[in-house]
Amino acid sequence: MESVRHPVTWLVTAWAWPLWRVVRATAAGPCTRRDAERWAECLDRPRLARLPAGARFGWLVAQHPEFRSLVHYRLTPLPWAVRLLLRAVYRPLPTLHLNCAVIGPGLFIEHGFATTLTARTVGRDCRVNQQVTVGHTGRGQPVIGDRVSIGAGAVVVGPVTIGDDACIGANATVVRDVPPGAVMLAPPAVAR
Repeated sequence: MESVRHPVTWLVTAWAWPLWRVVRATAAGPCTRRDAERWAECLDRPRLARLPAGARFGWLVAQHPEFRSLVHYRLTPLPWAVRLLLRAVYRPLPTLHLNCAVIGPGLFIEHGFATTLTARTVGRDCRVNQQVTVGHTGRGQPVIGDRVSIGAGAVVVGPVTIGDDACIGANATVVRDVPPGAVMLAPPAVAR
């Protein structure tokens, strides 16, 4: 991946400037600013973390369709015509579905391919990997606490509560409440 000092990076950052202006003018501004800070932390790019907020936002919009999807989620209160225009210019990841009533600031989506988040709430500073399904059953939707990590291929369904700082391992299936700080793992593969 190219350096954040590369001239092309600054061009694509300029391309995202209109979206940054829209975000700053809405109530989504503070959440989106925290999202961008969290992404810089999780991507472990010190130069990205040192960029001004607008340049960091632009770089993330240009490089990560998952981040664009999260920005579109944050802009849901805008009129549909404005959202449609923004989606045409700044295309979200088509296989990432964010259908939550509330997503706290700082959500990091790593490789959001084939990921669905349909929860009542998702807390602050959570991390979600690819092919994750957080969904509802006829009985209700999950509630995800703060700083929860959900590994690749995990499934969290039904009216369950995932406590703060919990870790759901790759390919784990969660259908019961998870206490704060707990680690839930999938059964290990066994050779026959």
